[in-house]
Amino acid sequence: MLPPIRTPLVRLANVFRDVELHAKCEFLAPSGCFKIRGAAHLLDHLRSEHRSPALIVPSMGNTALGAATGAKAFGFAMVGVVPKTISQAKDERLQALGVELIKIDGRGSDLLRRATEVAKDRNGYFVHPHLDPLWTNGYQGIAEEIIQAIPECRSLVFPVGGGGLLMGLTEYLMRHPARVGLYGCEPYNYPKYARFEHARSSTIADGLLLETPHSKVQERIAEDNVAVALVPEADIRAAMRDLYERHGLVVEPSSAIATAHVSQHAAGLEEPVCVILTGANITPEDHARHMGAV
Repeated sequence: MLPPIRTPLVRLANVFRDVELHAKCEFLAPSGCFKIRGAAHLLDHLRSEHRSPALIVPSMGNTALGAATGAKAFGFAMVGVVPKTISQAKDERLQALGVELIKIDGRGSDLLRRATEVAKDRNGYFVHPHLDPLWTNGYQGIAEEIIQAIPECRSLVFPVGGGGLLMGLTEYLMRHPARVGLYGCEPYNYPKYARFEHARSSTIADGLLLETPHSKVQERIAEDNVAVALVPEADIRAAMRDLYERHGLVVEPSSAIATAHVSQHAAGLEEPVCVILTGANITPEDHARHMGAV
């Protein structure tokens, strides 16, 4: 079993001296990322129904790590459908957890399609990390803990990949209204839900890739007036460096994107501001390489 999941909030005063900015440190959760919350919520539900299917999980890395950590604690089997380009850090951790990996060419949308096929063939449970409420509702706890700790929080900034985190946060705020603005962040090089007219290209924030945006997430963004911004690569790298050099925090690019946005747009955010630092599954070598390219 997993112990209750709660992560600390820290004030990023060394980086943002003129802005009241707090960071929700989800990278300190078991599995090194926030995805463990979705896994725990889903697995607890399946166990309550006395069901124990193998989990079939499409993932760029962190979703599989969250699911694998949860599956091991709950005694479930799991198959991860991941890209052949999965990072070394995530690959090694998944191997250590004993997960069966199916590596394919392709990214987010391709992984979802292949995982759907595998789940059907093996009679497993297909985990849709963006649209399955049994998974995404596990993220409501993040919003709850932030609002409890900072009731006056006015701006919440977070990364947007497929949209699962966004769905969980907005679901909580629909049930527990609070005067807080939501600001999602995507890499400029690979936008999905933000408006864009330029061609996509590679990004160091590889955990936020998805070829085809989900209509349900688009609808939620419109309904809840979620602002989605595009963040340049140089700003993401600079944010990683600032978090490391001034606070000793090691996070991956897909996590640092939130503080990168605040660095450039603090004047447009009502304080207090809180960013969600989602993950830290990155090798020391890759972390140093990304920062060194600033």
